[in-house]
Amino acid sequence: MADKEEKKEKKEKKEKKKKDRGEETKEERKERRERERKEKEERREKREKKESEKKEGGEKKKHKEKGEDGEKKKKKKDKGEDGEKKKKKKRVKKDVHEVYEIGDELGRGAFSIVKLATNKKDGSKWAVKIIDKGSVGQDMDRLETEIEILKKVAHENIICLKDIYDTENYFYIVTELVTGGELFDKIVEMGNYSEKDAAVLVQKMLSAIGYLHTLNIVHRDLKPENLLLKDGKNISEVKLADFGLSKIVGQKVMMQTACGTPGYVAPEVLKAQGYGPEVDLWSIGVITYILLCGFPPFYHEELPELFEQIMEADFDFPEEYWDSVSEDAKDFISKLLVVKPEKRMTVEQALEHPWIKNQAAGSGKIKGTFQTKMKEYAQVRKQNSKVMDGDK
Repeated sequence: MADKEEKKEKKEKKEKKKKDRGEETKEERKERRERERKEKEERREKREKKESEKKEGGEKKKHKEKGEDGEKKKKKKDKGEDGEKKKKKKRVKKDVHEVYEIGDELGRGAFSIVKLATNKKDGSKWAVKIIDKGSVGQDMDRLETEIEILKKVAHENIICLKDIYDTENYFYIVTELVTGGELFDKIVEMGNYSEKDAAVLVQKMLSAIGYLHTLNIVHRDLKPENLLLKDGKNISEVKLADFGLSKIVGQKVMMQTACGTPGYVAPEVLKAQGYGPEVDLWSIGVITYILLCGFPPFYHEELPELFEQIMEADFDFPEEYWDSVSEDAKDFISKLLVVKPEKRMTVEQALEHPWIKNQAAGSGKIKGTFQTKMKEYAQVRKQNSKVMDGDK
């Protein structure tokens, strides 16, 4: 009995020494192992429970889908859908330099450079507008739907968009190549130009703009620089450029450009109000005015005064330049340069106007002062463009 008590005492002393030295005693080790076993068991049970719930959820979902599948397919069939949800395609970035040889500069604008592009595969010639992304701040992924719409545009009086390439620093917009230069420059060169010529040109512009509007595309920046000729042989072969550019470069940049050449923009644009397709009809009114007398309806060297003229539609037809122009032409312009958008002629109404419908029947050559005024205006316009480019 004494031996047992002695052994017990020695054991207790040994355990006490271990405890004093900070070592784990046998009892503590036993407790620790039991605790670890319980924790391990709890983790295993939680994992099994989670897997079981996941499996049950999958079965329920599968069962639910089976139960609703017929109804869903029926609904989708009624709606003309194919019954399957299409996965969004990931946009693959292409390298423009792999497809095209980029050549000489053809021109430049406020935020872009246009160069000749030759297709490496078939040798076809195109124009490529190169836009610095840093100046427009747009996200290409957000524009995928709009770009697909723009690529579907097909009209004889609109420069077609072939493709858009998105790189880290630039947008490359590949379009149909036209070689006739700007419409206004060609008119200045012509010795024989009539009111009928002007009416034919405006009719084609209206046709093109009306087509864009049916696709919910508003040009927003109609001006002489965007009226180009296919080959320079016939002024009636006019082509609209930069349609839909506002969707690509963004409204902020387009507003900056418009305010750089405000003579063509509608009052609601300058007022920064909400605006729609009516803005294009205002611009056509301004362009028509210039096509008939050689200078714009609104002009002032000081922007505040110019803005005031536009926002009040403060213009007239000076007799010394307009006495040979038909009353139908003046009426046509007056019904487009209207401050309230809802009072402005629509494309359909403009196409039905007598001046357009009859193509200025019976009118002759534009007055001799036209060529002089048009040449002066062209020089001023190009000088202003150089100033704008220099400010960039």
